[in-house]
Amino acid sequence: MAKVEKEENISNQDTYSGVISSIVSGVASQVEGIASVSYEVGVNGPSFTPSRKNRTNAIVVSLKNNVAIIDIAVNVYYGYVIPQVICVMQERIKQAVEEATFYKVKSINVFVAGVVSNN
Repeated sequence: MAKVEKEENISNQDTYSGVISSIVSGVASQVEGIASVSYEVGVNGPSFTPSRKNRTNAIVVSLKNNVAIIDIAVNVYYGYVIPQVICVMQERIKQAVEEATFYKVKSINVFVAGVVSNN
C-alpha cells in the first residue's frame, strides 16, 4: 500500500511541476523588459532540453517538502536594466506561485540567455 501512495505522490509532484511551469511562463511573459523565455540556452547556461511541443521545458521546477525551486532562462530587451527586470520578475513569479499552490518558493534562479533588440 505504501508503494501506491508513493506513486501517487510522485504523480502529484509531476502535475504541480507542470502547473508551476505554466504559471512561471505566463508571469515571465508579462514582465516589462522580458523579451521571452529562452529556449536556446548557451553552452554555459542551464542544461535545458528545449522542445517545440512543450515550451515549459525551458523552466525547471524542483519540488520537495512543499518547497519549490525554480530555474528559468530568459531573453531581456536591450535598454532595460537587467537586475531590476529580473528582480521584478522573481517577485511576481513568487507571488503567483504561492497564491496558486500550497508550495513556498525557496528560490528562483534566473539565467539571462541573451539581450535582444526591441525593434
